[in-house]
Amino acid sequence: MALTRYIVFEPPASSGATDKAVFVRDRFSVWALLVPFLWLLRYGLWVSAVVVLVAGFGLAWLGSVEGFGLAGTVLPILVGILVALEGPSLRAAKYRRKGWREAAAFHADDPAEAELIYYGSPRREAAEPTPVLAQAPWKSVPRAPRPAATGGFFDAMKAR
Repeated sequence: MALTRYIVFEPPASSGATDKAVFVRDRFSVWALLVPFLWLLRYGLWVSAVVVLVAGFGLAWLGSVEGFGLAGTVLPILVGILVALEGPSLRAAKYRRKGWREAAAFHADDPAEAELIYYGSPRREAAEPTPVLAQAPWKSVPRAPRPAATGGFFDAMKAR
């Protein structure tokens, strides 16, 4: 079995390994592919769930329009694939927005092994931040923006 990456988030008020830590499994989810709306609701991603639901109704309507039957069939599958691949990232972003600390990230076979690794390993305190070096003098003066020397596509068309 392949190892799965787990990201561990601790509540803002905690000062170490706590039983309230949340393990986010960062891998493809079959349930998110099959029922993306319900999967998003399960993890409290309400706004994303509403967006997927509205997109689902829109794509169902698109499928009923003559000439768009294939698009109405394929696009919902692509929405499911997108949620299945990016759903764990949405969950992690939710915890970061709420102020939870990303305490650890590691690979494990299953959730039980992930808990053993997290709670069983000795905790290392974060190293002191490195001091910021003085900025180079040529970088301290802000320069006014200027157009690129290459000109890009549209300038090349003017030259013709």
